[in-house]
Amino acid sequence: MEFLTASFQVIFEKIFDYTIGAVGRQIRYPIDYKKNVDNLRKKVKELENARDSVQCRVEVATRNVEKIEDNVLMWLTDVEEITAKVGKFFEDEGQAKMKCCNGPCPNLKARHQLSRRAYKLGLDVKEINDGGMFSTIGYREPIQGIGTTIPTKGYVDFDSRKPIFEGVMEALKDENIRAIGVCGMGGTGKTMLVGKVARQAMEENLFEEVVTIVVSQTPNLKEIQKDIAKELGLKFKDEETDLEKTHLLHGRLNQGKKILIIVDDIWKKLDLEAVGISFENDKQGCKILMTSRSRDVLDDMDAKKIFLVVVLSDDEATYLFRKIVGDIVVTSDFQSIAVEVIKECGGLPIAITVVGHALKSKKVLNVWKNALRQLKTANPVDAKDKEVYNCIKLSYKFLTEEGKKLFLFCSIFPEDEEITIAFLWRLLVGLDFLEDVNTVEDVRNSVYTLVEELKASCLLLEGKKSGTVKMHDVVRDVAIYIADKDKDMLTIRRPDDLKNSSNPRIFEDSILIGPFGIKSSQLPERLECPRVKLIALSRKGASIQIPNPFFEGMKNLKVLVVIDFRVPKLPSLTSFHDNLQALHLIRCKLEDIAMIGELKNLKVLNLAGSNIRQLPKEIEQLTDLKLLDLTECYHLKVIAPNVLSNLKKLEELYMKRSFDEWETEEQGMERSNARISDLYHLCNLTTLQIKIPNVKILSKFLFLENLERYEIVIGNDWYWDGESEYEPEILRKLKLCLDRSSQLEVGIKKILKSCECLYLGKMEGVDCIPDEDFPKLKYLNITRNAEIQYIISRTGVQHVAFPLLESISLNHMIKLEKICHGQLAEGSFGNLRKLQVFLCDSLRFMFSSSVVGYFSKLQEIGIRGCMGMSAIVAKESEEEIEINDITTNTMEFPQLRCISIGNLPSLMGFYSGVDSHLLFNEKVR
Repeated sequence: MEFLTASFQVIFEKIFDYTIGAVGRQIRYPIDYKKNVDNLRKKVKELENARDSVQCRVEVATRNVEKIEDNVLMWLTDVEEITAKVGKFFEDEGQAKMKCCNGPCPNLKARHQLSRRAYKLGLDVKEINDGGMFSTIGYREPIQGIGTTIPTKGYVDFDSRKPIFEGVMEALKDENIRAIGVCGMGGTGKTMLVGKVARQAMEENLFEEVVTIVVSQTPNLKEIQKDIAKELGLKFKDEETDLEKTHLLHGRLNQGKKILIIVDDIWKKLDLEAVGISFENDKQGCKILMTSRSRDVLDDMDAKKIFLVVVLSDDEATYLFRKIVGDIVVTSDFQSIAVEVIKECGGLPIAITVVGHALKSKKVLNVWKNALRQLKTANPVDAKDKEVYNCIKLSYKFLTEEGKKLFLFCSIFPEDEEITIAFLWRLLVGLDFLEDVNTVEDVRNSVYTLVEELKASCLLLEGKKSGTVKMHDVVRDVAIYIADKDKDMLTIRRPDDLKNSSNPRIFEDSILIGPFGIKSSQLPERLECPRVKLIALSRKGASIQIPNPFFEGMKNLKVLVVIDFRVPKLPSLTSFHDNLQALHLIRCKLEDIAMIGELKNLKVLNLAGSNIRQLPKEIEQLTDLKLLDLTECYHLKVIAPNVLSNLKKLEELYMKRSFDEWETEEQGMERSNARISDLYHLCNLTTLQIKIPNVKILSKFLFLENLERYEIVIGNDWYWDGESEYEPEILRKLKLCLDRSSQLEVGIKKILKSCECLYLGKMEGVDCIPDEDFPKLKYLNITRNAEIQYIISRTGVQHVAFPLLESISLNHMIKLEKICHGQLAEGSFGNLRKLQVFLCDSLRFMFSSSVVGYFSKLQEIGIRGCMGMSAIVAKESEEEIEINDITTNTMEFPQLRCISIGNLPSLMGFYSGVDSHLLFNEKVR
C-alpha cells in the first residue's frame, strides 16, 4: 500500500504541475504578447538566414551537376510553408492592431490568440531551423562509361563488320560465356565496333551498368581499379588499404546486378582479379569484353570467344574514302590515282580516314600524285604497321610548319591523356613556339587555330571534357617515331628511361622531354640535356623531392613544369636562370620561393594549387611577366604591397579560390597587403579572375574596360563555382552584389556591355535591371534580390532586349511582378532556351499573351515555390480569343521540350483566359 501511495503521489504531482503550467501559460499569453511576437521575428530571421545559406549551397551543388538530397529539398519546402504561415500571422497581427487603435483599450482576446499563435509558431520555426544542419547538400550520380569513353562517331556498318557485331552480341547473351575478346591490328576500328556493341546491349537492356576502361601500353592496375570504382559510384577512402579496396570492388561487382566491363587496348596479360575485377557467379549475367592487337593476349585473359577484326575490303575502303573526300574520286582525272591511294591505305579505317581528310580539300592532280609517291616511299615504324605509319606520315606532311610542330609536341603527353588546350598554349608561351607572335592572347588564338587544323586532319580527337583533345595511341606512336627520328624531341615512354637509358646521347640531343608520372627511384641525380628547352615532371605515388643538381645540365631550358612535387627549397636554377621563360609549379608543396625573383626573363609563373601563404616581394622583379596564375592557392593571404603594380607587362592574372584580402584605400599609408588600385597600373591586362569581398574597396574600376575575358566576383555573398583548372577559356562572367545603385561605377557599367554571364544579388534601390542593352549576355542569374520588380522595363524608345540570352534563372525575388514590363522590340529574347523561376511569390504569371511570340525558342521551363502564380501565360485584353475559337492568335512554343513545376498552390492552368483545371489546352501548341 505504501508503494501504491507513493506512486500515486508522484503521478498526482506531475498532473498538478502540468495543469498549473498550462493554465499559467494561458494566463500569461496576453502579458507575454510582445515577447512572443518579438521572439517569433527573431526566430524567423534566423531561419531565413539559414535558408539563404542552404539555398546558396544548393545553387553551387546544382552548378556542379550534383543531385540535391531529398531531405534538403523537403527542408526547403518546410521553410517556405512555415514562412508563409508566419507571413499570414503578421498580416493578421497588423489588422488586429489597427482595430485596437479604434477603441479605448486593447482587445485582450485578440492579444491572447495572437500571442498563443506566435508562441507556437516560434516553436515550429525553431524545430525546422534545428533540422537545417546538412553535412552534404548533393551528390554526383554515377555516369555510365559508354556515353563518354567509347567513340562511335563515324562508325560505318560494313558487311565485313556485321558478322563480328552479331557474334559479339550473341556471346553477350550466352550465359556460359563470361569473357569475350575482339582483336585486330592497330587502326582497324576495334574500339568503335565495341562501342556500338555496348550501345546496342544497353538498348536491349542486357546490362544494368556498363563500365569502360582504357588500358594502353603501360597499364596501372591501381588506376584501373580506381577508374572502375568511380564509374560504379564506389568511393574509396584514403585510409583504406589496397586489400580493402580490392574486397570492396569485388563486393560491388557481385551484388547481383548485370554489369558489362569493357577493357580496351590490352597489350599484355593483366591480373584483373588481383584488384577485385572478377565475378563469383557466372550465371548472374556479368561479362568482360576486351580488345587487343594480340590474340595471344586475349587467350591469356581467358576469353572464351575471340573475334578478329580484319581490314576493309576494296569496295568498303573505296566507299569510306569517297564518303570523306567526295565525288572527286570518281572523276576521270582522279579515279586512277584514288584507287592507288586507297590501296596504299591497306584497308585500315584509321589510315583511310586520315588520308581522306588530308586530301579532301586538295583539287590539284599533282598534289594527289605527290601524296601517292610519299605513301609508297615512307619508312614504316615496323612491318605490320607500315600502312598506318605511311598514311599518318602523309597527313603530317600536309600540315603547316607550325601544325607539324604542335602535332609532335602533343606526343609528349602520356598515352590516352586528355590534353587541356589551355595548358597546351601556356607551355608554348615560354618556348617562342610561334613566329611573329608576341602577346599571350595571340599565342592562345594561334594554338586554338592549329588544334582545329589537327582535328580536321584526324590527328587529334575531341576529348571527353570541353576544351580538351587527345591523340589516338596509333597516331601518337607515329608522332613519337617522327620526333625521335628527327631528333627534335624525346618522349619518355616509360619513366624508368630517365635513369636507365643505354644511350646518354639521346638526352644530349633532345629539345623537349616529357617524363610524366615518375617515382623517386626513377629520377637521376643530374640529367645532362644541354639542348633541352622544355622538361615536364609530374609525380606519381609518394611525395618526393627533386635533387638539387638535377637541372645543372640544362643551360638552355626555357620551360620547366613540375606537378605534385614537394619543393621545400627550389633546386639550383642558376645554370639557366637567364633563359627560363615559363615556370609551372602546379599543386606543389612550396616553402621558400623568393629566388624566383632572380628569373628576370620569366614570362609565365604558374603556382596554381600550391600551398604558399605569401607572394614574396621579390616577385616584383619579374618585369617581363605576362601571365601569373595563383588559382586555388587557398592559403595565400599576403601579397606584398606594390608587387602587382610593378608587373607592368602582365596580361593575364588568375586568382580564383585564392587571395581576396585586399586592403582598403582608407587604411592609411602604411601598407601590409595589396590593394585593388595596384591593378590600375596593369594597362596590358586582358584576362582576370578575382574576388572582391568588400564592396567598399571598389573604386572607379576603369581598368576593367580592356578585359577580353574575366570572372569577377564582387561582394561576400558569392561562392566560386564550376571547374577550376584552366577554366577561362572563360565566358566573361560577373557576379555582382552591391549595397546601392550608386555603386554601379563607370567601370562596372562599361563592363556590363561585354558581359556574357551575369549573376546579380542584393542591389538596393534598383527595381529593374539597369538600363543596358546587354548585347552579349548569354546567361543571367538573379538571386536573393528583394528590390527588383521587373527584369526588363521598356517605355518610349524601343531597344532589343537580351538578343543573345540563352538562359535565365530567377531565385528568391520577393517583389518580382513581371519578367517583361512594357512593349518589347522585335528580336528581344530571341535566343532564350531555358527559363527557371524559384520562390518568387509576387509573380502571378510568367508571360503576358502579347509577348509570348518573343519566346519561341524556349526549350525548358522550370517553376517552383511561386505562391502567387495562377497561370503560365496571362490574358491581357478582352479582344483576345475565347476558348472555343482556336483559329487565330494561338500561342505556340514550337521548341518546348520540358516543363518542371512544383509547389504552385495558386496555379489554375496554363492560360489565365481559360476556366480549366487542365494545365494545357488547345490554345497552347
